[in-house]
Order: sequence, then C-alpha cells, then structure tokens
Amino acid sequence: MAKNRVVAIDIGTNTAKMVQLELSSTAVHLIDANVVTYPDAADRQHVVESIERLWSSLDTPPTPRNLRSLFNRDKTEIALALPRFLVSTKRLGNLPAATDNQLANIVAISAETELPFRIDEAIFTYHDVHRTSEAVSVELISTRRSTVTDYLALLEQIGVSASAVIPSTIAIAEVAAKSGCPRPTFIVDIGAEQTDFCFMQDGVLRFSRSFRLGENHLSEQVRSALNTDIETAREEKKFISAGEPPTSTWTTQFIGELQRSIAAAKPHEETNGFGTAENAGGATNLMPSTAETELWLCGSGARVPELTTACETELNITTQLWNPLDAIEQHASIDTQLASAAAKTILDEWGDTLAVPLGVALNTLNPSTKVSLLPKEAVDTLTQTTRQRQMFAAAGLGVLVIGGLLFGGYTLQRSQEHRSEALDTQLAHYAQPMALAKAQLGRELAITEMLAHHISPLDILHTLSAMFNDRTQIAWTNFNITNLNTPETARITFNLESSSHNAINSLLRALNRSDVFNNVQAGEVTTTTQNRKQIFQVQVRCNLMSSAVRAFAKKRYPMPQPSTDDMAMDAELNIRPPAMNTIEEKKNETDK
Repeated sequence: MAKNRVVAIDIGTNTAKMVQLELSSTAVHLIDANVVTYPDAADRQHVVESIERLWSSLDTPPTPRNLRSLFNRDKTEIALALPRFLVSTKRLGNLPAATDNQLANIVAISAETELPFRIDEAIFTYHDVHRTSEAVSVELISTRRSTVTDYLALLEQIGVSASAVIPSTIAIAEVAAKSGCPRPTFIVDIGAEQTDFCFMQDGVLRFSRSFRLGENHLSEQVRSALNTDIETAREEKKFISAGEPPTSTWTTQFIGELQRSIAAAKPHEETNGFGTAENAGGATNLMPSTAETELWLCGSGARVPELTTACETELNITTQLWNPLDAIEQHASIDTQLASAAAKTILDEWGDTLAVPLGVALNTLNPSTKVSLLPKEAVDTLTQTTRQRQMFAAAGLGVLVIGGLLFGGYTLQRSQEHRSEALDTQLAHYAQPMALAKAQLGRELAITEMLAHHISPLDILHTLSAMFNDRTQIAWTNFNITNLNTPETARITFNLESSSHNAINSLLRALNRSDVFNNVQAGEVTTTTQNRKQIFQVQVRCNLMSSAVRAFAKKRYPMPQPSTDDMAMDAELNIRPPAMNTIEEKKNETDK
C-alpha cells in the first residue's frame, strides 16, 4: 500500500532540526530525527554544510533520481519551518459571504490594503475561517517573498526542493491540538534568539506572537556577570536557578514578556471571528481566569532550573515543562517504534525542542489544516516536475514492456529476428511524422493564442456606456482597472456624478443584471453643489464574471447572419468530385 512521507526541517539560530514521519493506513510513524548545531546562522556556508549533514543522516533520503523511484507509489514531501517573527498575522472580519472558491479572490483583494508591505513583495495565505449567514472572517498570514526565498535557497544548495513552508506557531498549535489541550493554554517555545508564544483554546490557535528573548541572551548575561567566555557561560547557566543572579535578571525579563503576551491574547479568546465573544446562550465570554489556564514551557531555554516555579509564582498560572514528543506518544498521535536507535537517542536528548519540526510534519500530512507560504512559482514548478516524472514513468514503463517483448521474442524464437528489425524500422519511420505533427500542433496553438480575445479597457467602457448612455443624468469622473490581464481577478473602480439617487440606483441595477459584472459594491453617496445644483457622488467597485471574455468578444466581433443569396451560392458550389472510373476512361481515350 502506498504511504505518505514527510521530512520536516527547522533551521534555527544555532541548530537545525529534522523529523521524518510516515503516514500509513493505520497510524503516523516517526521514522527518523536528527539535530545538528552550528555557532552562527550568519555564516550561510556553514549552515548549508550543517543542513547537508542533517539530510545525509536520513536512513532512506528521498532521491527521485533512479528508475525505481519512477514506479514508487510512496509520496515524500519536504516541508520547511518559517520563524514566527518573520510572519505577520491579521484578522480580516466582515468579508462578504462567499463560497470557498470565491473566498480566495475576496481575501486577495482585501489583502492589498491590509498587508504591512507591498503586494508584489508579499506571500500570503489564510486560515481559521469563521462564517455567518451574512459575513466571513479569516486570519491573514503573510511574509515577505524575499524571506521565504532566502530560506528555500539554503535547501536548494543541497539539491532539495521544499513543497511547503509552515509558520512555526502554526506547527506548535498542530502538535498541541494532537496532544490534547482541553483547557485554555499558553504554550511558550523558548529558542536561542526568539521565543514563540501561542494561546490555544478548544484545540484552536487563538493568538500568537514572537519576542526577542531566548537562551543566547541568558548565556550572554551569565558570561558578562562571571567575566568568562561564552562556552563556559553556556555550561554554567545549566546549574544556576531561575531565581538566582545573574539568571534572575533574565527571568524577570522573560516573565515581563509573558505578561505582555498574555495581556495581548485577551482580546483573542474564543470569539466568533467578528470581534465579539459569545457562548451558545448568547452571553459574553470573558478571558478565562488564571486558575482555569495552564502554561506550557518547551524548547532549549525552558531547561533553566526552577523556571516553571518562578513563572507559576509570578503569573499565578499552573506551569509545567512540556515535551511535545511525550505528549503525542501518550495520545497515540505518533508511533516511534519504527525509529532507529540513533533517532531514539536524539529524541531522548532533544525531544523537548522538537515542537516546531513535529508540527510542520503533522501539518503537512493533514490537508485540511495545511497552512503553507510556499511561493506560487515554486508550487507550479513542483507540479510541473511531478507531471514530468509521471511522463517519464509512463515512458519508462513503455520502454520496459517493449524491451521485454522484444527480448522474449528474441530468446524464444530466434527465427523471428527479421520481424523485430522490421518493427524497429517501422518505429523509426514514425519519428518524422510525429515531429511534423508536433510542429503543426505548435503552429496551430500559436495561432489560437493570437486569435484569442483579450479584454481591453475600451470593452468595459463601451459596455458601461451602453448600459446607461444618458449623459444628462450621470457621468463618470474617474475610471481605474487593475489585473486586467487576469479577468478572474480584475478589479474595476469608477466614480459617478449624478443629479439624482434614482439614476445611480438604475445604473447599479443594470450592473447587477448584466452578464459581465459581479460583486458590485457602491460606496457612500455624498453630495456637493455645482452651479447651484445639487450633485450626488459615489464610488463603485465591481469584478468581471468568468463569462465576460466571451461576452466582450461577441460584441466586438459579431457573427454575420448568412443571407439567402449566400446559401444559394454555397449550394451551387457544392459539386461532387468525379468517380475514379471516369478518370481512368478519359485517360485511356487520351492515350489512344
């Protein structure tokens, strides 16, 4: 039976972590895990070499380079984690009610004004969809395109292409949900330079942030206080309690960031996605009290002695160290029995730091919750590569079948060797007609592309003018079109001036009834005075329907109706060709 495999890679400040999971028909199995360290992430060449060692450590690394892999039904994906501090999130509320297919376009339009950077520099997606009968709410996740390409380049240098890029807090939430998280829980993953903060409620990620404080900052404080080198400081901090100096200074800063994060999470407790928190009876919910919540600490920074005690005392929240690997094993989410002895050693030593790669792998295996920031061009490249592999597999299978038949015929009946040679000659003859057919097909496709109708602004202006051509009642003062090269995402904006509300309403009704425009939205109507006359002004936005291209083409190139004379002429020109025997008789007469 075919199996789905995923290799998840988390490239951190001082370590790169890798987890390999396999999804079978019965369970999810942890096949391999490994961690490599490097002193500085700024040295890209050293990081690439470390990742290459990590990749080479896999027992069976995916290598689609041999003939056997072409016929392998098992699917392997490579997923990459993206740190939370490089990701921006924002709740988009009160979007128009729409189907799943329409929602992607609506989010894309709304993102143009909501992203913290230019749309052409951004990669974004959305998740956590909330619907009512009148509106939709989603959480927008975005990052800079250059950020993702820089991370992907690290893998490409070792010949690996990622099929998903998962934000780290999405990954942590995936593991927490699989671990069983019945109570409102704050999950804090303390890394080397950054700490990820997640608020989970009812198994759903409600809020996340990242703050710049981690294990390296503690090492630096210990080094400065003890006046020693950084390596000695890293060893000494393992024996200094969270409440003792100099660790206590770092602990105070850490708890202060936790208090800020908890305060920021309060508006994001269980809501309906539209800014209000309501329970089944309609009463307003409040942020759960600290007695009802839990605080889970994980990551290498959580190993500070008595850090849980300090947090529980200062925050008055039940606090515990959380090993995500132990949690998902207890809830039978992942079976580790198939892991190698080396992998089990890594799990014992680094299990409490693997929340991100484990979550990345689980999120990738679950299509319903998969949240990826992989660029569209990378997705297209993967799709094209998959199709090429399928074509090569089919061609390889055909070659094997033909070769087997030829070899069997040659060994079983040598007397038929001349037939095999004749068959090879016949196949060689087919090469030239196939080349000619491909060339002809290419020319026809090029002609078809040139004849395809492309929408121009004049088509839209002509259609609008035909709908409401009375310039004494209404006038267009501004007209703007974006994304016209892709009609499905084209956005049309124009301003109107009219002498009455009725004229504006008439135009809006005409737009809604047309077979060209949809999603017609009118802004607020304002009034002004010109030459002592009251003028009504409004801005209108709309999109093009999928049938707009055909409608514009029919208007620009109307098909002529054949006349009676043309039909009669065609009938006269319909002359049957002479029979072959008549041609032969005339030829014989000429010879005589």
